[in-house]
Amino acid sequence: MQLALTLNPLVDSDLLFAQQLGVDWIVGDLPAWDRDTLAAACNRVKHAGLHLSGLTCIPDSLVAGALSEQPERAAAPAQISRIIGDAGELGVPTLGYRLPVADVGSVAGTMPGRGGARHAVYRIRAATGAAPHERREALWHNLARYLQQVVPVAEAAGVRLAYRTELSVLALPEEERILDSVDELDRLFRIAPSPCHGLDLDHGFVMQLGPGTGSGPGTGSTTETIRHFGADKRIFAVRLRSLQATDTGALEAFLDEDRVAAVQAVKDYSKTRFEGPLCAVPSPSLPDDTAWRHKGAAFTVGYIRGLLQVGA
Repeated sequence: MQLALTLNPLVDSDLLFAQQLGVDWIVGDLPAWDRDTLAAACNRVKHAGLHLSGLTCIPDSLVAGALSEQPERAAAPAQISRIIGDAGELGVPTLGYRLPVADVGSVAGTMPGRGGARHAVYRIRAATGAAPHERREALWHNLARYLQQVVPVAEAAGVRLAYRTELSVLALPEEERILDSVDELDRLFRIAPSPCHGLDLDHGFVMQLGPGTGSGPGTGSTTETIRHFGADKRIFAVRLRSLQATDTGALEAFLDEDRVAAVQAVKDYSKTRFEGPLCAVPSPSLPDDTAWRHKGAAFTVGYIRGLLQVGA
């Protein structure tokens, strides 16, 4: 596994921060997606003596356009294909994508923690299985059309596409969401089974999933879910963090507040022979930290490195 940080590779102080922490692998979070910006990002990471594992997310606005049936958005798939082609020519191995969802307030609030830390509280809506079938199938129809357009382009370019799981999906009303369970993610790979198509897993999201048929958020074994997708080599990247269950959702926690879960997670990913970026997600907000949470990122990087060094 590659201990990694997600940052803007065009910001010198961010690259310096990675060097100071001894993190050699970078997942780039870009402000723009034209070829010149992609090329500049690749060059700056290389000149800093670091390695680019991939780029976080194809712009939501383009994915929204590609999923839309409105004629004025018809150019979006071609624009995404251009990004994929540029990434392939520049040697970017992986591009993330996600479903663009409305801001439904997935963060319900915060709670105080140790030393003045503030823990985000995430809203999780339980799946009941009663959502209107027609609405969800319409979402699946549009997603399938999109993937049929871009996955062959990725194959030709030698680029992997990683669906980026997000907690915000689990805050949506059930009739407005898909890809919220193991079964739903399995369906994603039945639609686009290419080996260049996989997952960028938010481990906190994985902790909310159920393992089997009809199961949704809040049930099942995290270990089983990791093994399930790891066995098919679908795990391309992991964002490691910890969540604790609450009455209405989940509470963001420091990794060492549930040491057993953190150790088990690294063991589980290791047993699948996952070799991609294991990204440190900054811890709960700390007093006098930056907006990017540099203090929290330093804590998380150090904790994950310790787990990797002892073999978890």
